[in-house]
Amino acid sequence: MLKPAVVARKLHKWLGLFVGIQVLIWLATGLYMVVVDIDFIHGDPLVRNMQDTVVIPDSPKINFADLRTQYPDAIRIGLTPVMGKTLYTVMTTEKRYLLDPQTGLIHSPLDEQSAREIARYHFAGEAQITNVMLITSNPPMEIKTRRLPLWRVDFDDRFATSFYIDPFSGSLATRRHQYWRIFDFLWMLHIMDYEDRSDAHNRLLIAAQFTGLTFAISGLWLLFYSFSGRRKKLRLGTN
Repeated sequence: MLKPAVVARKLHKWLGLFVGIQVLIWLATGLYMVVVDIDFIHGDPLVRNMQDTVVIPDSPKINFADLRTQYPDAIRIGLTPVMGKTLYTVMTTEKRYLLDPQTGLIHSPLDEQSAREIARYHFAGEAQITNVMLITSNPPMEIKTRRLPLWRVDFDDRFATSFYIDPFSGSLATRRHQYWRIFDFLWMLHIMDYEDRSDAHNRLLIAAQFTGLTFAISGLWLLFYSFSGRRKKLRLGTN
């Protein structure tokens, strides 16, 4: 029968192998997260004109009452700024519309040229646009939780920046760049959610935490036997 001290030593050794690797990952990923400025990760320095003011149009040709009549199933009607111009947004249970208050013209869904212009309007850099693509399905991981469709506009800057434009609201839905993508990958490793990269309460992470706790307890167990052994040696030495 194995002695308790032997059991504690073996348990501590094998738990240490697993926990040690994961702790190293936690430290390395955590270091990136605290060293790199979070506002930069969010892409704030890459964006301009994000605080455009909504201006209520003077004597619009189309008013809210007209929109209520035209879209009786609307669940939300509002105003939104698009490149400095205020437009109506109408949302029904199935569709979304972007309308000009002065002409009643429906602008949505926005075409590629409009997506280019909006992306350029919001981009704070001087880099050229290299690619524009309408994503309607199978989105990349970086916008997996976002509502589709979205226009993706890529810039030829040193950050590999991508702007995502909502074709039904004209808004900059989100922005991504290389350092954000690195952060997202490290966040996946940090929280051990290798599928959605968003669940910080997943079973694997909880199991790792319990394993780490067991590792610490087994270490205290070994420490107890270590001190017990020293006391026995001291007593034998004094006899």
